[in-house]
Amino acid sequence: MSNQTIRDRPNVVERVEYLFGRDLPPAMHGWVLHDAAGPGHNRRYFERGVAMFLPLIVIIWVLPIEWQIKVGMSAIVLLPAVYFLTALRHVYLQHLLQDNEFDPDVETGKWLAEHERRAAVYEAKFRSGPRRYA
Repeated sequence: MSNQTIRDRPNVVERVEYLFGRDLPPAMHGWVLHDAAGPGHNRRYFERGVAMFLPLIVIIWVLPIEWQIKVGMSAIVLLPAVYFLTALRHVYLQHLLQDNEFDPDVETGKWLAEHERRAAVYEAKFRSGPRRYA
């Protein structure tokens, strides 16, 4: 057997490169799918997004200024960051999935399937009888 072993999870260096946008080898695409659309993917996405701003927040809190100013500056950094992370979540995840050779609508498809299931339950529960107001 060669020195290279087939792994299904990235090591630390590969994970950091992945966080900065580098594609992982095809053997790790299952891990990418789980990371991008599996259980807990929203939490992981926001953790990664906020982690990018932590060095700036640390610098703000090291500065010799009053704590009220530190809180305000931190809010000025974090609030827009969280807003744009929320607004661009689907775009980022679709791009990530497409880069790793998956259908970019995997997450959207899961959402639509859940919506259709809930709509069917609603229809069966509330619209099964005769309609009086049509």
